[in-house]
Amino acid sequence: GQGVGVRGFGTMTLSEIFEYMYNHYGVVSPLEIQKLSRQLDQPWNPNDPIENLFKNIEDTALFAIAANKPFMDHSLITAGKCAIMGTNLFREEMREYNRQNPHGMED
Repeated sequence: GQGVGVRGFGTMTLSEIFEYMYNHYGVVSPLEIQKLSRQLDQPWNPNDPIENLFKNIEDTALFAIAANKPFMDHSLITAGKCAIMGTNLFREEMREYNRQNPHGMED
């Protein structure tokens, strides 16, 4: 088969290479966007490190940016808060946080 370097990229301009990559790899379907939204809604298992939750949010956000369909920061924060609240481990802490939250972000 044809691997990298055998497709005639040597004669293409940088713009043509980027256009080729976008046309072959950069198109994200509506179903993939829907899958991204669902990925943000995944619950966090409190037996796992909190970094797993952060990594899921960051990976999802980066893919959405690469697909030119970025999530709003507020949506990412809300997804993280919902995942944490879903554990029911931090009920009182979340109430206190919401009372003191200077940003006015309510659930």
